Amino acid sequence: MRWCPLWTGIGVALMLFTLWMALRPDPGVTLAVPAGDKLLHAFTFAVLSGWWGNVYPGLRARRLAALGCLLFGVFIELAQWLDPPRDADALDVLADAAGIALALVLLRTPLGHVLAGVERLVGR
Repeated sequence: MRWCPLWTGIGVALMLFTLWMALRPDPGVTLAVPAGDKLLHAFTFAVLSGWWGNVYPGLRARRLAALGCLLFGVFIELAQWLDPPRDADALDVLADAAGIALALVLLRTPLGHVLAGVERLVGR
């Protein structure tokens, strides 16, 4: 991918935004459905893992990116555990893992080549 530095920068920004939201006392984002918090975790980590899977499309690289996203989720929970207004929850990590697993499945579809498609489209 020719624009890998751009995609990497955007990915880092997404992770920093996720960390910032996770460590705010009240992020102000909720889903008013049962298990909304867990769905938000799954969605967020599906997006993060999907992004990195697009940036690094090889199978081994995608697996490493998925592991990195999972470790990032664990890091967030540990940071929340140390931050009194927030609570750590092992089920959040499970929801993160579910989102990562979903992303790994979706990356086997045309969604796994979205960023490469953007590069081809803009490069014309």
